[in-house]
Parts: sequence; C-alpha cells; structure tokens
Amino acid sequence: MIGSGPGGAYLAKRLTEQGRSVILVEAGPVVRTRDFHKDAGSTLSQYFMEGGLRRTAGNLYMPTMQARCLGGGSVFNSAICMRTPQFAADKWSRDHGVLGIDPAAMDPYYERVEQFMGVRKVDPSIQGRRNELFRVACEEVGINPTVIERNEEGCRGSSNCFNGCPTRAKKSLDVRGVPEMIEAGGRVYTSLRADTLLMEGHRVRGIEGYTVEPFSKRPGQRVRITAKCTILAAGAIATPVIMQRSGIKRDPVGRNLQFHPGTALMGLFEDEIAPWSGATQGYHCLDFMEEGIKLESLWVAPSLLAFRFPGIGKRLKEMLSRYNHMASWAVWVSGEDSKGRVRARGRAGHDIQYHIAQKDVQRMQDGMAKLIEMYFAVGSRAVYPGVYGLPDEISDASGAELVQRAKLSPKNFPIASNHVFGSTSMGEDPARHVVDSSGAAWELDDLYICDTGIFPSTPAANPMLTVMAIADRMAETLESRY
Repeated sequence: MIGSGPGGAYLAKRLTEQGRSVILVEAGPVVRTRDFHKDAGSTLSQYFMEGGLRRTAGNLYMPTMQARCLGGGSVFNSAICMRTPQFAADKWSRDHGVLGIDPAAMDPYYERVEQFMGVRKVDPSIQGRRNELFRVACEEVGINPTVIERNEEGCRGSSNCFNGCPTRAKKSLDVRGVPEMIEAGGRVYTSLRADTLLMEGHRVRGIEGYTVEPFSKRPGQRVRITAKCTILAAGAIATPVIMQRSGIKRDPVGRNLQFHPGTALMGLFEDEIAPWSGATQGYHCLDFMEEGIKLESLWVAPSLLAFRFPGIGKRLKEMLSRYNHMASWAVWVSGEDSKGRVRARGRAGHDIQYHIAQKDVQRMQDGMAKLIEMYFAVGSRAVYPGVYGLPDEISDASGAELVQRAKLSPKNFPIASNHVFGSTSMGEDPARHVVDSSGAAWELDDLYICDTGIFPSTPAANPMLTVMAIADRMAETLESRY
C-alpha cells in the first residue's frame, strides 16, 4: 500500500484485519503532537510536498498543498466528513459507467467508516462567534446553514486544524486507523518514497523507491518491496506520476486532473469576533451544491489570510490590527468545467497544468456575491474581497451585484485548492478510464488505486469520507480476489 492518507491507511487497516500481510509505505515522517507549529510557514515547509510551494501552471498559478506525513492530508485538514450527494453519484454512473456508486449501495460502507472514525456534528459549545455569525447570516438571507460533521472526539475549538490539532481531538488516520492496523499485525514504513512499480509484463509485482531523511529530505538507500497485490494511494498527483515513471503510458493516466478552486473573504465588524476561537469550520451552506457552489465558515493561520488585505506598510499594519474584529468565510466551486493534467518530468519531477474555465470563475463570483450579502445582513462594516479588479473595500450590500457582474479572469483571484481528483479516474471504458469501478487498473494485473484520483468528476462534497467509503468497499473486493 503506497500512501497513508485517508484511502490508503483505512484500506490497509481493513485488509490487515482480514488477516492479510500488509505493508503501508509513506513518503513522509511520523508527526507527533509536539512537532506541530502554530507558524504556517514552518508547517508547510516541513510537512507538505515541495515545502508547501506546490502549485499548478496554466491560466493561473494556483497553490495546492498535499501533506507529506503519516496520515496524509487527514492530519492537516479540517476533518469535514460529507457523503457524495445523489446528483454527483448519478453523474459518475451516467457519464462514466461507474457501477455500485449510488448512495443506497454505498450506505453500509459510509456507515462503517463514520462509526469507526467517530463522525459527529460540531458541538454548539465550540462553534465560536465566527461560525455562529455565518449561521445567522444564512438565515437572514433565506438560505440554510448546515452544521458540519467531522471525525473528532473532544474538540476544544482551538481553530488550529490546518497546523495540526494541538489536543489530538481530530481523529486523523495516524491517530485512528494506522494504530489499529499495526495492532492487527500490519507494518508501516515511513520516510520511504516509492518512485516506480515493479513490472513483469502486464503484472505489477511491487514497488521500488528510496528512503528519505525526514526533514532534510535527502535521499538514502534504494528499497524494493515485492507483493502479490500493489495498491497505489499516493494521491491524485503522485499516483499517476508513479505509473508514468514505471512505463505505463496509457493516455488517461494523469489526464482529467480536477480541483475545487476556492477563495476567502474577510468581513469587518464593530464588535470583537476573535475569529481564531471556535471550530475551524463549524457551518456550511449546501443549498447551491448542484450549481457547483459551496459556502462555509473558515479559519486558517493569520499569515495565510493576510495576503488578501490591500496595502503595504502602515496601511497593512492597520488592517492586521483589526483582525480580532473580522470573520473569514469562503466559497469553493465544483471545478467541473475546468481541467488539467499531471505528467512525470525527469527522474523525480512532475508538471501540473490546470486551466480554470470561465464558468467556474462565474461560480466563484456568484458565491462571493452571496457571502457579501450575508456579511452585511449581520452588520458587517466592510468586506475585503482581495481580488484584483474589485474595490479593495466593499462598504455595503450593493457590492454583491458589482462582484457578480464584474468581468474577471482566473488571474484576478487569490485561488487555492487542496481537493484534488480525477487523474486516474474510474469507469467502465478502458479508453477513457484508468481503473474500473472496483479500483482495478485496466490492462494491468494486481494493481489497484485507492485515492481521490479515481473520482471521475467532482464529488461535489469534501472528498475524504467518500474515498474512505470506497476503500471500505475495496476491502471486500480484494478479500474475494486474493
């Protein structure tokens, strides 16, 4: 099993409990609570691919940060657990022929994952003012706030999910999943980077790679691991690159790369908000998901939000002094009209191309307009969109229409996305898809993929829970085949 993120670690745990001999390989180190930093720069440089500087090229440069540690993205995400809705599953079936993915068929797998991971709604006592304002704002403009569900136990509302939970209340896969796998007899090799598959004709016999010093990232000894069945769960960027570097040149591999592009807005209030208090994300609005728009309350490290503020020097300093009177809310969009591609480059590099379509830009503008309307509905004094071509400061609700009608391009936005999928998509057409509906690679034997790369199009929801449910289903499939 290559990759210890949500899909890989959960599947490894399930297979080990079946009595299988399982080796879980992770390129990054083990991260313990004492290793977490409140400084975002230190967190990114130590625990994310390319020091947190991974980005796409195309019609904009877009940051996309994938974790490099045991537990993968689950260590640094905000723990949101959402099922893929019916309309998205229907599209997977209709457009790609994916079998058995409808919510009714997937229900037992979701339930098993949710129970194991302790998924529950954010407790009202830890919502905090920023999240509660979002809830009230939704109600004031006539839309529905939904309490976010997360895999956590005992959250204290420290708003520090993205730098690593300081109390370990978040049940990331290194906390829940990997320990159970080890207890059942599985083995975990960290700081070991897989770079190629061991090929024997059309049969995959394992992986080759090399050890990596945890923080210097200096390469060490070459390693070879043979296996009856090899499962790639290295993520939507690394999995296709490993395949390409292994000589698997099928056209669908690395194509159809998709993201959920998003941006955040800051709203200034008269009274104190203390936005760093409460759950990192406590409420979201799902009313516009079929239109490809999701709204949510959000907090990240102040340094990552500050670049959206206008001005430099004294003006920027004055803006930062108002942080405790601000709330940050975000919009991300389906990205269903945008496409990209990832390709191996040289012995260790890769190239990520991504082009955001104008339809997705308009979705972003529509979502921003709704957030502006919400901000002023609950008494905001000003909203800071942080988008080139818009006013630095929007002072009343009429700014919503201005944002919605503005002629903007992708390059105007400070866009980022950590939801990545589609590069090894599943489906029943070998000419278009990399794996079939069970996750088995087309035209290859004994190779499976279990990460978000197999999503053929947007899941419409945050992707973690869906890939874990697919992993649970895949465990049954592999039990019957090996």
